[in-house]
Amino acid sequence: MNIAIFAITKNGTELAAKVSRHLINEGHQVRLFRPGRFPGEGEPFNGPVSRIVAEEFYRCQGLIFIMALGIVVRLLAPLIKDKRSDPAVVVMDEKGQFVISTLSGHLGGANELAQDLAGAFQAIPVITTATDVNGLPSVDVLARKYTLVMEPFNAVKQVNAALVNGEMVAFCSEFPLPFPPMQGFKLIPWDKLPITRPPGWLVVITNREISLPHEKTLFLRPRNLIAGIGCRKEIDPEKIKEALLHALKLARRSPTSLRLLATIDLRVQERGLQQVAREMGIPLVSFSREQIQSIFSRVKNLQHSSFVQKRIGVGGVCEPVALLAAAHHARLILPKTSREGVTVALAEESYGWWEQDREVPII
Repeated sequence: MNIAIFAITKNGTELAAKVSRHLINEGHQVRLFRPGRFPGEGEPFNGPVSRIVAEEFYRCQGLIFIMALGIVVRLLAPLIKDKRSDPAVVVMDEKGQFVISTLSGHLGGANELAQDLAGAFQAIPVITTATDVNGLPSVDVLARKYTLVMEPFNAVKQVNAALVNGEMVAFCSEFPLPFPPMQGFKLIPWDKLPITRPPGWLVVITNREISLPHEKTLFLRPRNLIAGIGCRKEIDPEKIKEALLHALKLARRSPTSLRLLATIDLRVQERGLQQVAREMGIPLVSFSREQIQSIFSRVKNLQHSSFVQKRIGVGGVCEPVALLAAAHHARLILPKTSREGVTVALAEESYGWWEQDREVPII
């Protein structure tokens, strides 16, 4: 996590240096800002701290303030936008007695950060989110842990409120995730997904586009689909996007679940592919002909084209690159489809898509 630490007093500056060293040892990237009139570690500033806070608010994933909570509220008020994008904010007093989770406790990870700092400095963590206070799970924490996208997002508050108020929430996952015990959820096996409306809210983890006779449904979309793409040179970006959305429709999968686009290294610089990846906010990865050939020799039943073999040196692109870019627990859910000069195949990861340390060559 990229974290900025701010202190405005001499004692606060000394505590900030200790906090910085702890976080660096934990693997975080840290920048420390202190008033120029106080010696010490970090970057000195002169003038109002509000200017630096405004810059770091949009750059960092976490902000730590060692000062009064009221000052922090006034600094952040003009900057706050949306809990999906606001960074985690934690406030400490300059004696290090309290660590207050202030903003983005669930999605941003401020609650976890506050707990970590409290443990490291023998401080009292101050956590006020209702689900945590009552020892209950929350769907936004679950979504953050397993890289799930919440649809519709405005239902999250209502589901968490139902849990806090003691209402039963039905829960069904297509994938065997290692969930901890979850008080307040009624677990439903995937093959028993209700076809009639159960009372209260229903939370469903799936990448499938499905219709349920249940108005109060929150979908948690895993980012576990990889689209392998082959295309002609200089093809129009719209044709690539149309082919990609057509493939997802054929597979009855949600575009929200796309995690990667993959292609051969001969095509990774194509303007159309790069533009589609940029517009959809998805990384584009590529593989060499040697890597593609290796998976042809390991995986049976991949479609092979003599024409493609003659032109670029391998018997196909979209199917092998989709599998190469996926994690170990993956399978093709849509074989090669062709549409106006673009081929698309879809691979699905059944496990491990939330892990951050993937060795995938992102271009």
